[in-house]
Amino acid sequence: MRLFAFEGLRYTPSACDAGTAGDAGPLAAPPYDQINETVRDQFHAQSPHQFVHLTRPVAPAGGDIYKSAAELHTKWLRDGAIAREGKPALYPYVIELAGGAGSENRLGVLGLVEYADASLIRPHEQTLEKAITDRTALLEAMHVDLEPVLLLSEDGGKLDALLHADLAGAKELVRHRDADGNFHVLYKIDDPVRIALYQDALNVTSAIADGHHRYKVGQRFAKEHGAQPGTAAATKLAVVTSLDSPALTIEPIHRAFKEKIDASKLAGLHGEPKAFDGTSGPAFAAAVAAAPQPALGVWVSGGKPEIWHMTGKEIAVKLFQDAVLPALGLPPEASTNGTVVYRSSPDELWNQVGSGELGTAVFLPPMTPVEFAAAIAGGEMLPAKSTRFMPKVMSGLAWADHDAKLL
Repeated sequence: MRLFAFEGLRYTPSACDAGTAGDAGPLAAPPYDQINETVRDQFHAQSPHQFVHLTRPVAPAGGDIYKSAAELHTKWLRDGAIAREGKPALYPYVIELAGGAGSENRLGVLGLVEYADASLIRPHEQTLEKAITDRTALLEAMHVDLEPVLLLSEDGGKLDALLHADLAGAKELVRHRDADGNFHVLYKIDDPVRIALYQDALNVTSAIADGHHRYKVGQRFAKEHGAQPGTAAATKLAVVTSLDSPALTIEPIHRAFKEKIDASKLAGLHGEPKAFDGTSGPAFAAAVAAAPQPALGVWVSGGKPEIWHMTGKEIAVKLFQDAVLPALGLPPEASTNGTVVYRSSPDELWNQVGSGELGTAVFLPPMTPVEFAAAIAGGEMLPAKSTRFMPKVMSGLAWADHDAKLL
């Protein structure tokens, strides 16, 4: 892939509330798809410069929300609440994991990545058109790339080596604490010689780990508007992390059905069930993760939770899609038409099945980076909501508009 340094847009001290000493961290926010209307309103109330005013806009008097976001961004620039860097830079992005030592930090670099075909930057999940329509309208109105995607590069560890060298003694630009206690810390590299080293190291194949909708929206925009190579409009804001990063984790997104399934239809897909005697969702999820793989944890409301060792060589999320759904008489579209319900919280799923609110839970094990790489190596797409790379990269630390100059 082709990586560019860019003139970043960042908050200035004038945007911050008194007492924050110019630290724009409190104004950053999770990605738009993690924010429902209630949380959106809470963010909006925090500050008139909260980044969610742009990513999840609300127009005054019921006007055009996308036009309102564009006007607000222009106002922030004009008023000096945000400013453009004086020259192109790359931004090392460090996630200091909650409760971890420095050696457990997840390292990455924020830059602009030129759109490429699936042989060079590989998607791995199906996308939903509703989200694409919303994000397209926002980009059409603003011409601003607000939120990064997460890319995993097959650089063999070169990226982490470069970052370790540049972060020694480096001055941080901004620090943001997320809701889980992780710190997201941004630095800056504007030396053209060092930038060139990153560009060379990351001139490799990569995969979209998170942000498929955002990537697809920008790629469509660039094609439809004839964006010229080497311009910001022909690139996507991205945090690039090495696939070899020791701190990279992939959490599962569990499945459920609103109704009770007929588990007898699945008898030929697994070995002898193993009963689970615990009393919580996190404990059940941990037991599924610790079981011989591939495994699924299945609980039909009113019955006993069980761990199934699945036959077949595919990873569990693929077996659910390719074997479980057909055995239940469901088409592939069941994963995207509302038949399958998704829950990232094992506690929430456990409680909903225990109360009868949902009829059946299917707990998935986590996926290792090695399994992830193998699953998409041939260009194959995983089912929707197959992976959850945590922690999510935050929005509002630095971003780009289509006027940014690149290096």
